[in-house]
Parts: sequence; structure tokens; C-alpha cells
Amino acid sequence: MTHIESRFGNRNYYLNREQINQLNFKSTENEKPKEKRRDIYAEMPLRALGYSNELGEAIRPLSPMLANLSWLPAIGYISADIADKYRQDEFSVKDPSKSRASKQLVTQLLASVFLPTVAVKAGQGLTNNVSAFGKTKLSLNNREKISEIVINSMKQGEHKDFLDENGKVNKEEYKKSLSQKFNEITKHKNTHKKHNPISAFVGFIKKPFSPNQSNIDKYAGDVVDRLIDTRQQLLDGEKPNNISNKKFQKYLKATENVAQSEKQSVVFDMVRKAEKNKMFKNKIIKSLGGLAALSIMAKPIDKFVETKIMEPIVGPHIDNISAMHKKQQQAKQETQSVNG
Repeated sequence: MTHIESRFGNRNYYLNREQINQLNFKSTENEKPKEKRRDIYAEMPLRALGYSNELGEAIRPLSPMLANLSWLPAIGYISADIADKYRQDEFSVKDPSKSRASKQLVTQLLASVFLPTVAVKAGQGLTNNVSAFGKTKLSLNNREKISEIVINSMKQGEHKDFLDENGKVNKEEYKKSLSQKFNEITKHKNTHKKHNPISAFVGFIKKPFSPNQSNIDKYAGDVVDRLIDTRQQLLDGEKPNNISNKKFQKYLKATENVAQSEKQSVVFDMVRKAEKNKMFKNKIIKSLGGLAALSIMAKPIDKFVETKIMEPIVGPHIDNISAMHKKQQQAKQETQSVNG
């Protein structure tokens, strides 16, 4: 090693080329960047578990019990994903972090719970409203409500007030009484909307899909014809078209040598189930609408949550809170060490 000493007494050392090579500097140019670990929770098939509750909501019209049970896989998936993000970072480094866990919790609540559920409900609602342009001019929900009102009316025995001299229900008179009931329900709803701004606004949006009284009366008349005809055929020992041979044979065996009142009870139960089966088809259509909306919106929702909510808004906010918390902890420790 050589050195040069200035006239002011400072000594600067210089390394020759051989000595520089002996230092063996490591070049950073050839260093490979760390590879991010594979996130299995963001890939299929595990990602599909996050939508199990939405699938349940889509089939809720068909089976409320299955819809409730469908939340169990979703909750398990979300919990496992949050625990995974808490334990290690994106490079597989074991580093427990509440901040990462908080971010993933918000991400999952938005991308696997809230927004997909909104998409399913929107798909069901759109399917329901579009159906109002069909033959009946009534939405699927309106058809179901009308059928339920007629069934409840028969359950309460109101149809028996219109028996003719032969003991058969006078369908036309019964229809008139139901028409008055539907009119009263419509008036009550309209009055409620006038006093409730939110209901009035929703009603204004749904106005193009709202049924008129003539369509309601016509569909209710069709329901009455179907139910009363089925009831009378069963009482006469004839098989209705909407009852299977197997069920009809069971009915004949169950009503053999029984009192007329008990027979009428069995008949009503069969009539009610037959109408429920018909409404079941409408529920399948709504469920398919919800599933279609979920399949279309699943990926856009994930991207929207990541790029428009988490990265620019929620993520930085959580990081700031985490940084503030760390500063407070450090200040607290310093204070304790000084006092100690």
C-alpha cells in the first residue's frame, strides 16, 4: 500500500489493483430478486370456497337450510387465508403481522362476502323483473305472492263460503272476493309508499315492472281455477293432471274409510304441495339468474377490490395505523427504560 502525505500532515491511503481485487466485492447486478410465494388461497379450487356462501344465497329460494350451511366453507376459507397472511409475508418469510392480517380480512369481506352477495341479489332481481315482460305480465315474486295469498285463503276456509247447492266451490264468486282482497293490499302498499320516501323512491324505479290490477286478477283467477279444480277432482276420486300416479295412489289409500273432514284436510295438503311445486320452478329461474351474475362478476370484483379499494385506500390507511402504533410502543418502551 502506498501513501501520500501532504504538507498539512494529512495521510491518504490508496489501494493498488491487486489489493482491490482481493477485497472480493460482490456484484449486485447478477443477484436475482426474491420470488413471491404461490398464494394458493387466491387460486382455484380454494378460491371457490370463498363463494360458497354466495352459491348458498343463490339457491336460498330453493333451500334456506342449505343456504345457511353454505356459510361454513366460506368462513373456514376466509379464516385460513387470514391466518396464512398473518404468519408469513409474500416471500415466505415467517413474520407475524397484524397489518397484513387486517388487510386480508377487509379484502375477503369485500371480495368474498359483501360484493358477491350484492351481485347475486342483483342477478336475482334482474331475472325477477325481466320475467314481468312475459305472458302473465307479472314478475316471479308477484306470482309467488298471489299463489300464497290464494293458498292461505283456502287454508282459512274462505272458499267454503262460496259452496253451491252441489257442495262445489263457485269459482267466479270466490274470484271476486279475492279480487277485493288484492285491491285492498295494493291500496295499503301505495299508502305506505306515500309516507315512506325510501319506499316511494324504490317504487318509482320499479314502476315499469309493477303489475296492474287486471293482470293480478287474471293470474289469481288462473290460480283459483287450478287449485279448486284439483281439490274437486281429488274429492271425487279422480286423478288431477298435476298430481303424479304414485302420489294419487297414496292419497286413495290414506283417505280410504276416513271422515269427510279428515279427507278434506288431506286434499288441501296435496293441493298446497302441488302449487308449491309449481312455484318451485320460478325459484329455480331466480337462482339461475343469481348464479349467472356471480359467474360474470367474480373476477371483476376481485380486481376492483385489489386495485381500486385496497391498494390506493384501505392498504395505506392500515399501514399508517400500524406505523403509528409502532411509534407509540417504541415511545412507551423508551419512557419505561428512562424511568427504570
